[in-house]
Amino acid sequence: MGRDEGWNGGRLVEMTTEECWELLVSRPVGRVAYADADGLVVLPVNHSVTDQMIRFRTSPLSELARHVDGQRVGFQVDGTDDSHESGWSVLVRGRAALTDVDLHERGDGRPHSWVGGNRLLVVEIKPDQVTGRRLLAT
Repeated sequence: MGRDEGWNGGRLVEMTTEECWELLVSRPVGRVAYADADGLVVLPVNHSVTDQMIRFRTSPLSELARHVDGQRVGFQVDGTDDSHESGWSVLVRGRAALTDVDLHERGDGRPHSWVGGNRLLVVEIKPDQVTGRRLLAT
């Protein structure tokens, strides 16, 4: 019998905006999605969430910095429980803006970068839409 044979599947449940924000804060790594000349790009980034803004650092010379300022982007955070075939996903859609890292005081929205080097810019995503759903095991 194949893996999917006989499996009844889980049930999707939409989450409230409040649940989505709690989960966004709970994970240090998410993925930012943007478009460049070749199409969609999705990159993992470690982030911080303060005042319902998502922030992460990048280099001024990065492809990311060249393509997101003033543009609409997506940001996604998720979690899974493989043993129970369940999980959740939060999707943020909004507009990104670049700011200087010095404008953010340490501990007050200034994200810490896991990657070394000159990460002198902060990408701020101001959400237009925050949605999420859970896959509940049966």
